[in-house]
Amino acid sequence: MGALIAPVLFALSCLVDSAVGLPAVPPYRAAARMRPIRMAEEGKPISLPLRSAVLALLTAESAFGLSRDFPALTTASPDILGTAVDCSIFVYCTSTLLQQAGIVKDDETALTLSGFKCTVTLNIGREPGTWMASEWAASGARLSLPLAVRFSDEVVDLGFPGEEALGGRREARCLICEGGRFVGPQGEVVVNADGGAWASLPTGREGESVVRFFIDFPQEASRNDVSLPAGRVYFSCACWDGGVPLPEELAAEVVEGPAGVQCLGQGGLTIKRNDARNLWGAFGDVMLILGRFSLSTPAEDGDA
Repeated sequence: MGALIAPVLFALSCLVDSAVGLPAVPPYRAAARMRPIRMAEEGKPISLPLRSAVLALLTAESAFGLSRDFPALTTASPDILGTAVDCSIFVYCTSTLLQQAGIVKDDETALTLSGFKCTVTLNIGREPGTWMASEWAASGARLSLPLAVRFSDEVVDLGFPGEEALGGRREARCLICEGGRFVGPQGEVVVNADGGAWASLPTGREGESVVRFFIDFPQEASRNDVSLPAGRVYFSCACWDGGVPLPEELAAEVVEGPAGVQCLGQGGLTIKRNDARNLWGAFGDVMLILGRFSLSTPAEDGDA
């Protein structure tokens, strides 16, 4: 029973530390000089990670249920279905909390974009299937925002509970971006950015990884009825090892990265919306489609 409760106590201690502002990184990790990045969602800092709180409560509830279910298995009327459900919930919640805390890591090696400099151009506007508000970008207008981005090799600590899409708390590396500008109806609009983080994760297919990164925008920017919300914006695209043969139509869309890595020159653009309707993301984040983006290298920008 003690082994079951230990992860719950650890998660709750992390929640308390986060709520009162105590450092979530153990003292022995301070020497690693990991750059901290504040967690944010839809422009608002989160003092208490509600998703982790819900997961911790579910872990405690399932652990308590298992303490009754296991002894009942030896009786004449065991609750096999209830035991299976409690086991599934306990395993899922515990593994998620441990990943958020940076204890569980993926052992597979993914491709790296460390040192890669490129232009990421946001193409924001209404897309099929988006759950953005009905009045958002209803006119069909688009907002194009080019950003100079550099994928650094510097490890960052995202704090508890980290970003699950980037492999948890301590799997990400620093993304350097200071912002960009676009021309609106009233003239040039400057959009500041606070940088972000990135990670590449193996997909399970030979030589293929998915690149995920985010950029934090401190203020909203708008053009007509299209807006870039303040907060964290998420990007995702695929990349392949240079030795992996790609179909001709796909090969024409890739951008060459460091060490021969082939990165798809386009991808999806989303923001996160977790609230009471999905238990603050306890069983997965709700991502709203914000548009799409394209990648280009400085050489390609010059050719254009």
